Amino acid sequence: MATLQALKVSSGTEQMPGVGDGQSCKMVASTYSWTVAPSANDVIQSALIQSGSVITDVVIVHSGLGASGTFRVGYGLDDDYFVVSASQATAGVVRMSAATALPLVLTANDTVDVTVNVAGASATGTIAIIVYFQSRNA
Repeated sequence: MATLQALKVSSGTEQMPGVGDGQSCKMVASTYSWTVAPSANDVIQSALIQSGSVITDVVIVHSGLGASGTFRVGYGLDDDYFVVSASQATAGVVRMSAATALPLVLTANDTVDVTVNVAGASATGTIAIIVYFQSRNA
């Protein structure tokens, strides 16, 4: 198992997004591309989200990793908070769907994490992690 850092799409600098008025919705997008098959339970992390922010939605877009298996989406304290299980075999879009997926107030700086459960050995492709959130009051 490895922890892999997705790259922020909007900028080359890795600044924490989100300082603002606490009311406007913000979004941060991160992508990661596999060039070799991932290992079971590899974790792909989004850009860092600021403590006090409220995550309101998470969207995962993936190219189809070419292997049977699933992934789950969560954060540091609960690895399937947003999505309990989604297929990664074919390209698709997955949104928050877990019964626990209520708006989440982060109590510490954290990332949204995609944990891959690979059943095949040839998975390659790209995954995008798009997080919608309200930032804490500046």
